[in-house]
Amino acid sequence: MSQFDLSFLGVAADIAGCPNRCRHCWLGSHKNGNISKEDFKEIAEAFRNWRDENGRKIERLNFCSWWREPDFRDDYRELWELEKELSSPGSAQRFELLSTWRLARDPSYADWAAHIGTKVCQITFFGMDETTDWGMRRKGAFLDQITATERCLTAGIAPRWQLFLTKRCLHELPDFLYLMKHLKLRERCEQIGGQFEFFIGGISPEGNGFGIENERIEKGDLALIPQEMIALSRDGLDGLGEAENELLPELLSCSTPPKRYPTPWLFIDADFDVYPNIAEPTAWWKLGNLKTDGVEKIMKTYRDGLTPGMTANNTIPISVLTERFGNPNSTKLYTCDDLISRILHEWGREES
Repeated sequence: MSQFDLSFLGVAADIAGCPNRCRHCWLGSHKNGNISKEDFKEIAEAFRNWRDENGRKIERLNFCSWWREPDFRDDYRELWELEKELSSPGSAQRFELLSTWRLARDPSYADWAAHIGTKVCQITFFGMDETTDWGMRRKGAFLDQITATERCLTAGIAPRWQLFLTKRCLHELPDFLYLMKHLKLRERCEQIGGQFEFFIGGISPEGNGFGIENERIEKGDLALIPQEMIALSRDGLDGLGEAENELLPELLSCSTPPKRYPTPWLFIDADFDVYPNIAEPTAWWKLGNLKTDGVEKIMKTYRDGLTPGMTANNTIPISVLTERFGNPNSTKLYTCDDLISRILHEWGREES
């Protein structure tokens, strides 16, 4: 085979799309579509029937009917049953994600989610009301997140809040801290036998996230984060990383390529274009189109790393990429992995 372990493969089809166009989303703003159940079944059949040149099949398959927003389509209950039917026995997964858009609109959704075993639901904020609406690009998004929190708690599901920091929300942090305390989230999670988790996240600079690099916080902004909020955060400020100019020496001395090989998943958008779960779904990562190229070509491109992005991922040393795209004068905060993501994005934009 290739460097990818194909004893397992996940395949996620963007059957309905997403109600948001969140500014942090590394998946970008692909169009919403309407992939039918029959198309979804045909996708599953194609991957189940695939064999490599030695006749070996994928041992375990997980088919998911969403890619960006879980349960966005009204027949989400039937789609979950279909996922279990199509996937290898025991492979279908729910993760710790629910549609907060649906939680705010479908009073029965939280109880259904709890019934099938959901214990925790991740809920995203970008600050207070106007800033969260800005971040999710949808009026009323902040109120939806609050409603989703309340409905999760009522159903016995612990909300897990994540706050993506940008320069826009720094002045709102005391109000956001007050909001968490005012809602008594820790105490109410304990009452349902759970635990309230809160964490502060940095934004991956790829997909939509690259478009708000001007809002990325810098080292000097850290003093504006309340110490009480840092103490409450599950991982402190680890998710924000370090200043770019402090990370560059390590990257400039790295002679190996990025070689990112996450859990093998393929993403299929509304047009049946297929992308690997390595980086953002852009032209330089695209494996092909399932309708026009077929599963054989898609899998060969995936296994052999034939897209421009995968070639760069496997062959160009991090030091070379960093020398070209790193900024020694930048004090913007990145984790090492996120800085490599930005550099790969800039490489892709120039080379594609």
